[in-house]
Amino acid sequence: MVKGRLYGVSIGPGDPELITVKAMNVISGSKYIATPHTGTGDSLALSIVSQAIDLSDKEIMKLEFPMTKDKDILAKSHNEAADAIAKVLDKGEDVAMLNLGDVTIYSTFAYTMDKLLEKDYDVEVIPGVTSFCASASQLKIGLTTMNEPLHIIPATGIDLKEALQMPGSKVLMKIGKSMPKLIETLKELGIEDNVYAVENCGLENEKIYKNLDEFDGKMGYFTIVVVK
Repeated sequence: MVKGRLYGVSIGPGDPELITVKAMNVISGSKYIATPHTGTGDSLALSIVSQAIDLSDKEIMKLEFPMTKDKDILAKSHNEAADAIAKVLDKGEDVAMLNLGDVTIYSTFAYTMDKLLEKDYDVEVIPGVTSFCASASQLKIGLTTMNEPLHIIPATGIDLKEALQMPGSKVLMKIGKSMPKLIETLKELGIEDNVYAVENCGLENEKIYKNLDEFDGKMGYFTIVVVK
């Protein structure tokens, strides 16, 4: 039997209208829909897609990806996700795995994809609108000018002070509990002008911050900070 294909489907940052036509077609044509799940609450990716596509006849695969930095726990979850998907692919069925933003930017899919590619499974990646591009659009600012670089930075596990002093514009992602430290570092460096943020971009509870004074140390995990 011919094995099925795994699709890594980018669904954008939150607004269902930002799901591409190609992503819609792939999801509509796949019987099995895999979605990341942290073990608590509903799947955000699934709720976004369900606003644009009828999923009532789909087989939903909730893949557990716990919110932890423990490498052993993460490796176990990646292996389990790859094994669950492989079982469906072996039956000749395609699987569309949903990913917020773009699948190539800090996605859990990348780990699963690598494990299945190692076993010669067929994989196709569907690009999408990134959260930071959508955020810049909401802020009505350009991310790049002339020859200046753009840096995409995870706000945890790095030297924030060093990263913020790089030339060009900076986009900070995966902020979470690092927001108070980020605010402190921005003020320490005197970088208080041209600092912006969008919280929950594209979702009903989206909030836009156009200067550092508006920032709140309790801003949520899905917050993008832009330093021009």
